[in-house]
Amino acid sequence: MSLLLSLLLGTAQAAPEMIPITDVDLVGRAAPLFDGEIFGGGAFKLEDQRGKTVVLSFWASWCGPCRHELPALSAYAKEHPELAVFAVNVDRDPAQARRFLAQVPLELPVVWDNTAAALGSYEVVSMPTMFVLDRNLTVKWRKVGFSSERGLSELQQTLAEM
Repeated sequence: MSLLLSLLLGTAQAAPEMIPITDVDLVGRAAPLFDGEIFGGGAFKLEDQRGKTVVLSFWASWCGPCRHELPALSAYAKEHPELAVFAVNVDRDPAQARRFLAQVPLELPVVWDNTAAALGSYEVVSMPTMFVLDRNLTVKWRKVGFSSERGLSELQQTLAEM
């Protein structure tokens, strides 16, 4: 039987490497550690944030909802200095991120993940995606997308419950 006929009849089987071994939900698990470069200078190591409540917001310059989430998150972080809040940019070209930041200024440290190492280890597939990590760097919450109507209410609720 030809491969095309097998596919049409539905008899083709998935190779074992195509079947995920683990659940993709990181909530309740140790946060994947990563290092990066902070726009404007400096190095970032997630491990250095141990002992703090950490918020990570993954974003890209082409992301429309990020234009709304990041300024709201920046204002929230300013009101809550006890939090360690980082905007993790996943653009491969820093010029694209810099153009975005010129239009949407932030008072947040922006970590550049140009190799997509953090993006992959956090299994981010849509922008924006936000994570809350507790003081032990355990993932406590994950949120995909941003709603102008709800704003950061879900983040606030999660932090209040921690």
